[in-house]
Amino acid sequence: MNFAIKNVEIVTPFRIIEKGSVVIEGKKIAAIGRSSEVEIPATIRTYDFDGMMLTPGFIDLLVHGGGGYGFADMSVESVQNISEFYFKHGTTGMLAALYSKPESDMVTDVKRIADFCRSSNHSNVWGMHLEGPFISRDLHGAMKVDYLWEPNVAGWLKLYEASNGYIRLMTIAPELPNVHEVMRAAAKNDVVLSIGHSAAAYEQVLDAIDNGAAHVTHMFNAMKPFHHRLPGVAVGALLHNELKVELIADGIHVHPAVMKLIYNIKGDGGIILITDAIRASGMPNGEYTFMDQKIFVKDKRAYLADETLAGSTLTMNQAVKTMVQQVDVPLTSAVRMASLNGAKVLGLEHHKGILAVGKDADLVVMDKDFEVQMTIYEGTIKYSQNKD
Repeated sequence: MNFAIKNVEIVTPFRIIEKGSVVIEGKKIAAIGRSSEVEIPATIRTYDFDGMMLTPGFIDLLVHGGGGYGFADMSVESVQNISEFYFKHGTTGMLAALYSKPESDMVTDVKRIADFCRSSNHSNVWGMHLEGPFISRDLHGAMKVDYLWEPNVAGWLKLYEASNGYIRLMTIAPELPNVHEVMRAAAKNDVVLSIGHSAAAYEQVLDAIDNGAAHVTHMFNAMKPFHHRLPGVAVGALLHNELKVELIADGIHVHPAVMKLIYNIKGDGGIILITDAIRASGMPNGEYTFMDQKIFVKDKRAYLADETLAGSTLTMNQAVKTMVQQVDVPLTSAVRMASLNGAKVLGLEHHKGILAVGKDADLVVMDKDFEVQMTIYEGTIKYSQNKD
């Protein structure tokens, strides 16, 4: 399918092209630039989104569910429904987050998601992010302590073999006994290692970098607070450029002032916006389940009975909006953190996360309130608010 979009504010994301046009041929971008300079073939359909913005498709590296469904549901239909829900919010690529469970149950979850990724056609579910099972018992968040595993390579290999190579990222606590053997085994298989749900000391963070860690899961959440005499994961993440940090930009998990501090230190190249969203994303206030526990959602905040935050109800378009309106970062920076940076983590930056000729046509059209009007994935319109 060939078509064009004109009269949009194109966020590449390194610069903004005012009154721009994009021509899509097949799965790729064929032309891009100011509308006055881009020749649109008369034979193709053209969409006029005057006054709106066009960005690369969003890439979410940590999402548990949405639209009433979870990736841990024992159903392939749930995965498909989550995929469709996030296309409506501009996410053209994501990693299905799986939380810690007993061994047989977690292996079953991994295999189900792997089978979906292998067999699905044109899906935005690209693989998995294992949030565990090798994490701290003291900083387990909403996960059940009884479901955590002692680090061992044999256990890791069961998960990896069930995944058919679709485990792309794994959250791990590098202070645990024998964990470095697991880290090295995962890193050798191109799994991105992310420090999270961890009480690691600063020196242990440095050891983790040497053993393959390149990422930090949901910065400032499920880690010890910043301490000036006892530095840990937070200080290590801020100081070392080897580590890219995930940020849940909902204004709930991290205060906007602290998000601004992270931005001032890490810059727009060192932050990856994520949602950590659960099945309650897009749903009304009420009671839901997550990680085999009852959770409550009120005013976009998801929490356990003891007030522990339990994921979020965020979507990526809302995360970009938060960064622009509450954290006061440039639109180009916010979009980069929601698209290109995630693509780089997955080694896909030559095809995705940036708008230029020859790149994949993964595009999002939003109005000035950051509401998604159209989502395009590899040249196919996956969602349109206007159905005609």
